[in-house]
Amino acid sequence: MASRAIPLLLGLGALGFGLLAVFLEPFRELLLTNADHFDIKLPFLEQVSPVILVDHTREITYIGRQSNGVDHFQNIFYAEDPSGNNRFAPPVPIKHEKGSSIDATQSGAWCPQGTGDVLPFTSKVVNISENCLSLRIARPHGTAPDAKLPVLVWLHGGGHALGSASDVLYEPDGLVKQAAADGQPVIYVGINYRLGIFGFAISKALIEAKHTNAGLRDQRAALEWVRDNIESFGGDPQRVTAVGQSVGASDISLQLVAFEGKYDVPFQQAMMISGAPGLNINTKSDLVLNNTEAVAREVGCIKNGDSQSVETVQCLREAPFELLTNLSVTAARAAHPPFGEAFFYPTYDNDFVTDRPSQLLRAGKFTKGIPVIASWVSNEGAWFAPPTTSTDEDVLNSFGLWLTGHSKSTKSKLLELYPIEDFEGMVRPDSDGPISPQYYRAAQIVKDLLFSCPVLDFAWQYVKNGGAEVSQVRIYEHNATRYAPVFETMGLPMWRVAHLSDIPYVLNIQRLGGGADNSPAQLELAKMMSRSIVKFVASGIPDGGPEGWPAAFDGVTKGELKREFPSRIALKLFGGPYGNAAVSLKKDVNEAEGTAAEKAVKWEKLFERCEFINSEKVREESGV
Repeated sequence: MASRAIPLLLGLGALGFGLLAVFLEPFRELLLTNADHFDIKLPFLEQVSPVILVDHTREITYIGRQSNGVDHFQNIFYAEDPSGNNRFAPPVPIKHEKGSSIDATQSGAWCPQGTGDVLPFTSKVVNISENCLSLRIARPHGTAPDAKLPVLVWLHGGGHALGSASDVLYEPDGLVKQAAADGQPVIYVGINYRLGIFGFAISKALIEAKHTNAGLRDQRAALEWVRDNIESFGGDPQRVTAVGQSVGASDISLQLVAFEGKYDVPFQQAMMISGAPGLNINTKSDLVLNNTEAVAREVGCIKNGDSQSVETVQCLREAPFELLTNLSVTAARAAHPPFGEAFFYPTYDNDFVTDRPSQLLRAGKFTKGIPVIASWVSNEGAWFAPPTTSTDEDVLNSFGLWLTGHSKSTKSKLLELYPIEDFEGMVRPDSDGPISPQYYRAAQIVKDLLFSCPVLDFAWQYVKNGGAEVSQVRIYEHNATRYAPVFETMGLPMWRVAHLSDIPYVLNIQRLGGGADNSPAQLELAKMMSRSIVKFVASGIPDGGPEGWPAAFDGVTKGELKREFPSRIALKLFGGPYGNAAVSLKKDVNEAEGTAAEKAVKWEKLFERCEFINSEKVREESGV
């Protein structure tokens, strides 16, 4: 009797949950948002069902899941397991047997990196494996096989040290659902690529074997998989937009200059969020080579006293994955706390990267014909400068970990270009605590060295040297954040609109966790900004709204294009006290003239500061 009652009770329970979910449907988003905030699980609100997709060309079946109007296919491998003799080597494209059935219902392992918590609004890193070269696909539920939808491919950031396409920070549901509701559906693809020593180890033996910059080669292999397979998911392989954030953006610029532009890239448009070749610092230096050697020594792999030998590489390939991960992550975090960014990163290998990126741009050695959006956020450098910064020396040390080759004259000129009085008005004693103007000075210099000026340099040189028409390159500055309550809880209110701030707006994340701001005004801005980006993905022209979104160098003359640095810049300003505004700036124009938004951007002194930072001398010292 009891055994017959159990199925009945389970059935009644399931029915009850189903009826409850239906009853609560009008309140779903509100309930889920509050549940996320308080870390409460409400499974009866998650409508999940299996989705079967058949690739008839290759006779492969993908089993995904549908959740609240979005089809998810996760942990789809685009390359073979890169362990053993495949470690450090270029990815080997995966080939499934005909008749294969692929379980794509659950997210897969993250590429090797440090485990544990990162930030309150990101996922905890718990599952890492070398066999991580996978991607995730999200599309509107019911997408027809012949839909030919435009495709957005996301390259995550994380300083080449951490991150995954599966991180909750990159949840695509809001973007996919809103785009479909607006009658402009898109397909989202997020990719994993090798990080740290696994992705960017370098030595003489690795260079000779062309087993370098594996992480960049992974990205290209993933984009090629999308080109070759996305049509089965309803996507258009001829309308692919590569979107990267931070080093993901920098890596897109490297994909464009890869192999000196001799081969077409497997995408038709690019969006570079908070990144350009400037993030690929010290490309031709020995920093990463020395870091690879140091880890090899810790592992016990220096053979016959030669750290550059084939034997040393083979030993590293045979080392246990856990040992190599722990030793390399420990070394990276000790050198660059807390996460170890920019300890291993893309470098000159005379193959994938043949010179400093800024030199390749100036030589016209890049893939042409790619419309581009590039960007930065208002307080981009905030978390790279220590809050204790209070002297000129502290300011210079704030970027000394990454940029080690600056001459004394360059450092003096930087301090001169960023006078301390420019930043005294930023201090908020009541909310920020005992913060010196020197902190904001340091943050602004870091922002311009790593973000604003390299973005401007890439955009200008790409247009100047025939990469795209003037009308095809745009820039935005993002001036809003949903992380303010989180930063306050962390004791870091001075971060303000810091790095990462525009991600939840671009992806239209409606339920951002960790105590972030999910207020109606912020969600509306997210919806608007995401719509603008979707319009770019679909048509090549972003939606600028009533205010418009001019091309970055709108109105530039042929004579001006011969100059090394632009004398006019136009951009879109999103969020903040000045709203969503189109901003046009001209060199040597009175700062008191223009709209409130234009005056605010003029305060950044982009012309004089970036002209110096992008000069030949400083670029060479920076290694970009």
